[in-house]
Amino acid sequence: MSEPAALLVLIILLLALATAVGVARVTVLWGLAGTAGAIVLFTVGMSALAVFNGWVPDLFHPWLAIALTYSGVTAYRFLYEDREKRKVTALFGHYLKPEIVAELAKTRGGVEDILRGGERRDITLMFVDIRGFTSMSESMAASDVTEVVQMYLDHLSGIIFTWDGTVDKYVGDEIMAFWNAPRLQDNHALLAIRCAYDCINRAAELQQKLLAKGLPPIRWGIGINTGPAVVGNMGSRSRLQYTALGDTVNTAARFCSHAPAFQVLIGQQTYEMCRDYIAVDLVPGVQLKGKSAETFRIYEVTAVRETPTDPWVQFPTQMATQAHHTFTTQYTQQTVIAAGESGSSDILVGEAAQEALARQAQSPN
Repeated sequence: MSEPAALLVLIILLLALATAVGVARVTVLWGLAGTAGAIVLFTVGMSALAVFNGWVPDLFHPWLAIALTYSGVTAYRFLYEDREKRKVTALFGHYLKPEIVAELAKTRGGVEDILRGGERRDITLMFVDIRGFTSMSESMAASDVTEVVQMYLDHLSGIIFTWDGTVDKYVGDEIMAFWNAPRLQDNHALLAIRCAYDCINRAAELQQKLLAKGLPPIRWGIGINTGPAVVGNMGSRSRLQYTALGDTVNTAARFCSHAPAFQVLIGQQTYEMCRDYIAVDLVPGVQLKGKSAETFRIYEVTAVRETPTDPWVQFPTQMATQAHHTFTTQYTQQTVIAAGESGSSDILVGEAAQEALARQAQSPN
């Protein structure tokens, strides 16, 4: 005699439901292990119950229900998660380094959980802008301007990615980046400071590459500010962008506009969050529109350290300035020599200078 049909149907439904819920909540491998374990436990338990009641148990249909449920849920998860990964990559692939994009793609609930329709949270913003680039670019060929900006953006964006920052946008030669969104970062202010240190400390690397291509060396200033902002996917229906909005963003941009070359200006909240790791000087005489000088302070970062007990390391402002001066001198000599060789009274730059120097090098005299 077999078990009652109603009992068999109930067992199949309960097994399918338990399998679906369990497999959906764990990884694929754990789901497979759990499903195999459930089949073993069910077989042992059902066999014991059948012996006790004198039944001939129907094991095939419950096994089939478990296997089909596991296969269906697993296939759905693969299709759904693959779609979510494509969404996250499409949304954040331009802003974050690949490792962080892959981490975000594993977020349960997908991209909707990351965006949540926009949210207000504390973030740290960093703006970087080339000093004197507008006037410099007016005397350069369009191709040289493009190459300088491209090399500059590539160089600094790589450093920002190294420090797990989100590259929001490029506006001409200005870079906007931020930390603590979309991924939460408890030390977001300190990450931004360390990133700014690297951006200045590694300035000579970019200057050397520019000089090698016959392009002028450049300088940049940095502004950092911490505070509340609205972050999320914003824009028109035809074009959306993950970005940040608010007074904190505008203030960081103003800090950048006031920052001298190779210096980093920060606000009060950034200083408070990093005060054990940075040394600063109060910047006098800078008044931002709508801000009270009595309550709103701006600081220049002068030194950093790895831990609160480590010795101070001076910010590389002076080193970067000296390197820029050296490269500027070499660049000026290079362009003047090229101009003299070409017989022109104009200073040659970029491709024109390289061509003139190449002709001079090939000349037997």
